[in-house]
Amino acid sequence: MRAEADLLISLVRQLFELTRADQPSDEDEDGSEDPLTSVVGMRQDQPRPTDPVLLRLFPDGYADDDAAAGDFRRYTEHGLREAKTANATTVLASLTFADDTADRVEVTLDPAQTGAWLRTLTDLRLALGTRLGVTEGDEEVWDQLEADDPRRHVHDVYDWLGWVQETLVRAASAGLGRR
Repeated sequence: MRAEADLLISLVRQLFELTRADQPSDEDEDGSEDPLTSVVGMRQDQPRPTDPVLLRLFPDGYADDDAAAGDFRRYTEHGLREAKTANATTVLASLTFADDTADRVEVTLDPAQTGAWLRTLTDLRLALGTRLGVTEGDEEVWDQLEADDPRRHVHDVYDWLGWVQETLVRAASAGLGRR
């Protein structure tokens, strides 16, 4: 359905913006571009995110060692952000349609696009789950929310994304068996 495609486009755009936000500059203190940054994608200073969603998407590499966690983040976060935005871009590109009025939406994906979709769906679910405070075994809590509670609607989207992800995994698995 077109409404689901539009919802997914909106969510992926928000994820794209979130993963691109608050990036330090590639420039040194004197304003010149750091050549090491452009070669290896390393940042001189990669601060730990304060947004819980960003911290979930880009977790600390070392829980008990702040210096090692800082080094890990400095060497890896830029590349992870680029990968997440590239995955989101792939999803958005595959949801671009010539006929914007069509009610039915069909998407055909190659294996690389399927991987990008699965990683983006995982990131979306991590982001929504973090914002909602979803924990393992708390289904009863969500089932007890009033129908007009906005959190219930967002949780329904979270569940729907899980269904989309599961459907894609099943379709990809069935396709692999036919090769």
